[in-house]
Amino acid sequence: MKKSMLLTLLASVSLMAVDSTSVKTSGAFGKIDGKALYQKKCAICHGEKGEKTPQQSGTIGGMELVPLALEIRAYRDQDERNGAYSLRKDSRVMKDATSGLSQKEIVAIAKYVNGLK
Repeated sequence: MKKSMLLTLLASVSLMAVDSTSVKTSGAFGKIDGKALYQKKCAICHGEKGEKTPQQSGTIGGMELVPLALEIRAYRDQDERNGAYSLRKDSRVMKDATSGLSQKEIVAIAKYVNGLK
């Protein structure tokens, strides 16, 4: 319990350190456009404004930044045998959609989704 709280706190601090007003985040090769990444990776299932609810998962538009970024990361990092390492998320569709995303890209997507609605 203490370990998961510590991990959440550390992730929260690192995510909050990034400017929360901008949809774009600096990347190794320039700006990362959260809207463009969302349109490419997420909008087909979650809708243009995060309003769709695939498999009763709930809408994502307007979600809090840190929990959303942690959930995206959990889907990206899920282990084939055990689900995700932190939030126990297990979805092949979400693993495929999030694979290859860097932490900065995840933050950019979460910022964009947080500003929807």
